[in-house]
Order: sequence, then C-alpha cells, then structure tokens
Amino acid sequence: MTQHDDDRAAILAVVDAETDAYLKHDYDAWQDCWLDGDEIQRVQTHVGSGVTIAKGPEVRAQMKGILAQTQPWKPPRGFQRQNYTIDIGADMAWVSYDQIGDAPSIPKDIPGQYHELKILRKVDGAWKISCLVSTQIRTTSMQSPIIEVDCNGRVLEMNAAASERLKDHPLLSLKVKAVWVRGNDALEQLYEAIAWVAKIRTRHTPCVGEEAVIRSVPLGQDDAGTAHICWVLLRDGKLLITFDDRERLEAQLNTATEVYQLSDAQQKLARHLVDGSDLAAAAEAMEISPNTAKTHLQRIYDKTGVRAQPSLVRILLSADRRDV
Repeated sequence: MTQHDDDRAAILAVVDAETDAYLKHDYDAWQDCWLDGDEIQRVQTHVGSGVTIAKGPEVRAQMKGILAQTQPWKPPRGFQRQNYTIDIGADMAWVSYDQIGDAPSIPKDIPGQYHELKILRKVDGAWKISCLVSTQIRTTSMQSPIIEVDCNGRVLEMNAAASERLKDHPLLSLKVKAVWVRGNDALEQLYEAIAWVAKIRTRHTPCVGEEAVIRSVPLGQDDAGTAHICWVLLRDGKLLITFDDRERLEAQLNTATEVYQLSDAQQKLARHLVDGSDLAAAAEAMEISPNTAKTHLQRIYDKTGVRAQPSLVRILLSADRRDV
C-alpha cells in the first residue's frame, strides 16, 4: 500500500468519524476530527436558514451548542455519500462529495442532499479538518411533484411525487418521454415557458437570482371544473416543472393581487374560483350573499379586463411581475 493510499484511507476515516460524531451528538469525538486553531472555518448554506459562517473559536462554540441540545434525534435513514473527489498534497487535502439522507426528526421527513467540501491538514502525521463548506441542494427540499427536463421538454428525471401523480393527473402526462398537456394552447404556453427558462439558464450564474426565473402556465380546467397550473423554473441550474404546489399557488394569487390591486375580499373570492368553485359555492364559503359575491366579481372583472370566469382564472394564474 502506497503513502497516497494510506493518506486517502485516513482522510476518509476522518470524514466518516466527524459525521458519526455529529449524528451521535458526541462533541469530544467531533472535536478530535478538527484542528484546534484560529484558522478553522465552517460555512453552511441551508434552504430554510440561509448562510452561516463561523471562524476559529466560533466553530467550536457553535458545535458545542448544537451537540448539547437534548431534543429527540433520529439518525438519517439511507444515509450515503457519492461522487467523491479527493486531491491530496504533502500536508493538505481537499475532499468533495454529495451527501444524501433524510432527517426523520424533521416534520414530513424532509429529504436532504448537500454538496460538501472539506479541507484537511496533516499535523504530526494525523489528518484534521480545517474548513467545511456545505451547501444544501434546494431541489431536494421541494415536496411538490418535480420534473427535470431539457430545453426541449424531454424528461431527465422526476421525484416520486411526480411519478405517482402523473398516473392520474387530468391534464399533464408524458408522451414519447416528454411532458405533454391536454389542450394545444396550454401545451404551447408550456413549451414557450421551457424555452424562456432555458434561454435564461445560458446567461445566468447558477443559484444567483434564480428565484426570479419562473413562469406560471395555466393548464386549464379538468372535467370537474377545477383549474390546474404548473410552473417552469430554474433551481440549482436545473430546468424544472412543478405542479400541485399549494404554497406556490398561494404565492401566485398574491402576485395577482399585487398586479391587479385586488382587495382582501376580492382575493378570497378569486381563490375560491381558482379552486373550481362556482360563484354560489364561493359566496357560501365566504359567508356573504350571492349579490355581494357578484359585486366583488364585477370589480375583479373591471380590474383584470376580462368578463368570464374561465378567462379570469387563466389571467389570475398567469399574472406575472416579469422581474427578469
């Protein structure tokens, strides 16, 4: 076995030991994997909490606080690392990999995927971590159905939620390994949105300003009168289609409210109409009279410039500030 092989095995052992100590909340074992000096750094980017940076003594203080917490904790299921890259020098090494696992202690079993870079130094013959840069891959935190496509709408990958939902979605399906929509107008709009996002991707630095790279596509109404919508967006440099996303739908209606200056009552009525309710059912749900509901609807028509509920649903679901 060469010295390089010995170093590689020792480095991977330190990486595994540091993660094992973290999962077991063993601060002493975790500390043993790190250098003890002012030069150490820990940089992490999380979808929910943003970026955290700690240097020198802050790193140890931060981890001591985290590992001292007594909340119930279950180690991730199916934890794994893949796509290792290791570069070893005389007394420094760089290790990067994708780290995948779920976190059962978090509500809804939110999955987690991170890309991590660890820099290690060899001191007195032992490899120790001096820097960690960890970035959460945002697409794995999305719970709604997600389909990754190429610039021509061909499917590259999809999550389990999308695979299951496409079996019975009334308007969306796959055709010759590409995304397909029932209705020529909606299909044309979808592929126009895909082309737009694909064009943006060619000149966008990944993960910079991606939140603005999104297009909503009204898919139409199903046989029961329920309106459907999907979104084409850019995340982590990937061209994605997502649908059945109530949180994103709420954000879309908030955008429509801003664009058309709808009142609170008008926004509530619009939400019921988008969900497929007729005016009478919406009035009952809002606990207002049918005449009051008609008045709200008329004012929404005046603000949006349409005169029919199907057209209104389409325009509300496509309202866009077009910031990019």
